[in-house]
Amino acid sequence: MSDRERVTIDPAFSFSLPEKWAAEPDDEEGVSVYSPDGSGLLHLVAFPNAAEEEGRDPAEELYAFLEEQGIEIEEDEVEDVDLAEGAELALCEYLSAADEEEEEEETYWLVGVAMSPETLVFVSYSCPSGEEEKEREQIREILGSLQVK
Repeated sequence: MSDRERVTIDPAFSFSLPEKWAAEPDDEEGVSVYSPDGSGLLHLVAFPNAAEEEGRDPAEELYAFLEEQGIEIEEDEVEDVDLAEGAELALCEYLSAADEEEEEEETYWLVGVAMSPETLVFVSYSCPSGEEEKEREQIREILGSLQVK
């Protein structure tokens, strides 16, 4: 991965970008990452970490976030990933139901929370259901390269 471009758009975190992928700031003070030929979008946004002061870990933050969204998952559906410099990442995958009123298809989601003592980074990747395998490896590589300040 050392030959990949290292991206630091938000000073709170950086990551390695696969070849032919793009990253740019978005309107929500986060970073959007995508492949011009792909069907999904990875979004990362950082916040000061108040959770660690309260003794919570990334998985607990992820559960709280999902609960706010009305999404219920089981404990064994969360994957813990160790990141560089002692940071941690909790990830889960799920499908959102199709919205019949808006004629939307099911959407695949990979959501997570990365945490260092100073920073909390929410990550979300979405694409149409059935398309996730096309970018899964690259998304996981990007998230595995995440360095949280």
